[in-house]
Amino acid sequence: MEQFIYYLKVSLLSIKRAPLPYALTLLVLSTGLGVFFSNATVYYWLNNDPLPAKSAQLFFPRINSVQSCDTCLEPLKMVSYQDIQLLSNNDIAIAQAAMFSSSAYARLPDQQGTSPTSVSLRVTQKDFFQLFEVPFLHGEPWPDNEARNEIIVSRDTALKFFGRTDVLGEQLQLEESLFTVAGVLDDWQMLPRLYDVNTSGAMVSVEDIYLPFETAYDLGFTSNTQTMWFDDRDYHGDFALHAREGQYYMAQFWVQLEGAEQQQAYRHFMDNLVTSEQEAGRHPRPKANRLDNMLDIVDAFDARNRQSDAFALVSLLFLLVCLLNASHLSVNRYLSGQYEFSLRRALGASRMQLKQQLLVDVLVNTALAFGLSLAIASLFLGLITHLLPTMSVLSSWQPRLLLTMLGIAFLCCYLVTLYPAIRASFSPLNQQLK
Repeated sequence: MEQFIYYLKVSLLSIKRAPLPYALTLLVLSTGLGVFFSNATVYYWLNNDPLPAKSAQLFFPRINSVQSCDTCLEPLKMVSYQDIQLLSNNDIAIAQAAMFSSSAYARLPDQQGTSPTSVSLRVTQKDFFQLFEVPFLHGEPWPDNEARNEIIVSRDTALKFFGRTDVLGEQLQLEESLFTVAGVLDDWQMLPRLYDVNTSGAMVSVEDIYLPFETAYDLGFTSNTQTMWFDDRDYHGDFALHAREGQYYMAQFWVQLEGAEQQQAYRHFMDNLVTSEQEAGRHPRPKANRLDNMLDIVDAFDARNRQSDAFALVSLLFLLVCLLNASHLSVNRYLSGQYEFSLRRALGASRMQLKQQLLVDVLVNTALAFGLSLAIASLFLGLITHLLPTMSVLSSWQPRLLLTMLGIAFLCCYLVTLYPAIRASFSPLNQQLK
């Protein structure tokens, strides 16, 4: 420990002896790391596995059931109400839930004279909370998928409207209907929201209120993202009837299948389902069934953010340029002080001791560069979220991500310090002493 403290003092004295070259080297290196860390943070969240213990079991089944679309050769990215009923009619899936995102205006029943508040809705079924491991603070999911005037709210929504979280049994008005609070979710954020990737909603915060699927159809709540229909029904006239019976596509549907046997059994179920529908004259398309895993859904829906890939590559190249410049500055700094290494070698210091001194230099550089690079990365992330508010959920750092960034900072500092220090300390001793 005493030897480490001695090496630390020597490193600090070396910095004090030439503060400007060291500060310039540190600034160049930290700028490269900061830009790289800010883009790496966004890239990490965009490509993160939100449910590492379960994502391999979650699938999005689709059948090409559109009847009035000659150009629909592949299944749509949304499913209709009839598709959901057909795909739900099995005992293979452990859990299954249909869903779509919507919006509404909410207020407390005794505040009729005040302006309502805009809220985001997740219209879904009871298994949604099991599928995606949504934690409850109070209450529990609905007991079945029947229509009911009961809602589940997020913790922040409960605090916003009621000022507390234990609000089971309280009433909240959505549009013109009263709903009873049946559950309150704990703090929860799924990033990316792969269950909603086809509607460009993978990078937004989770919804404020969760509404039963059948109730939404009864009250005429529609999706606020992608919606398609392929017939001439009057959906504005009687939405509850026509959206259930017509070719109206706006929902997603997810199932949980454990193991290859269940997945194969579900594929057979889908094949038999299409065959029976074709025999009944309700499925004019050739079989084009798809069962996409959650980890493959981005590529399956061609929803990958190519811009983030490009920015990640550019930031990596920028980091390499900064490393080269910082290394050049470090060479000059160590060459100007190489007489110190020569004297220590002449006085009997071994190569191992010199390497230990260099390692302490690397640790000091890592600590300073990591702190400064995090500050620069925070500034860049703040700029990104200011220009693109929807990206605000991508600006947080997890311990695992911070440790990875610390390891990258150490590696960069080691590369910047290693060659200059070796060149300065291990050149011919006689030549240096002269």
